[in-house]
Amino acid sequence: MSVTVRSSASSPTRKPFKWGAALRVVTVLSAFGIAGCAESPEQKAYQQTLQTAQTDPNFCYSNRYDGVLAEAWQRVHSTQGNGQKDKTPAEAAPLPAVSVTGATAMPELSVPPYSQRSCRLSVKVGDAAPETGFLTFTYLVRDNVTKSALAEWHPDTEITEKYDALMEKIKAGVDMNNPDLKACITRYPAFNAPSSDPMVQKAAVDLRAHLVRRCLANRAALKNLYSDLYFIHR
Repeated sequence: MSVTVRSSASSPTRKPFKWGAALRVVTVLSAFGIAGCAESPEQKAYQQTLQTAQTDPNFCYSNRYDGVLAEAWQRVHSTQGNGQKDKTPAEAAPLPAVSVTGATAMPELSVPPYSQRSCRLSVKVGDAAPETGFLTFTYLVRDNVTKSALAEWHPDTEITEKYDALMEKIKAGVDMNNPDLKACITRYPAFNAPSSDPMVQKAAVDLRAHLVRRCLANRAALKNLYSDLYFIHR
């Protein structure tokens, strides 16, 4: 699996960073299905907006995405009883007013079969305090067909928390002689993040760490599968 950063057009009034979308690409296990899953006019409109954002040169930032941003923001700031974020679109309840400033498009990121478009921005939703972070649109694409899509809001506080946790693990000691770890690090080299924004640089590290962890999990699962097959057929 290769990691490819593709250039993405931004709003004519804003300049994009020179680095790819630095956010978790593969957290889409509960992504919204695009085809055949919308049941209400509101949900259909929501899915159509996600589809539009996949190719829209002005996805960062047009007012047509205020609703998507507001819902993504609300999911981060409201949790279910089990503490898990609610990944489902808000129902017909009216959305709060949205005010966006400092929107900057990040170049597209491709980690097949996933692709992602991200926008770094500051947002004020309703009466809440302004918050800066990343709005991401992640797509699962197979055979050139988009199977599912998900919009998420990743505030700077979340990026910082994950980055600090990673640094603590590194300080505690990492076995760099582990052959699986070496292979995964080679598979996912460091991202080029020349932006002066320290949060973009932290997000780049967090993204690479996530990809390496997923790579390690996949290798471990494969080893377990081979082991199971060996004992089944011996």
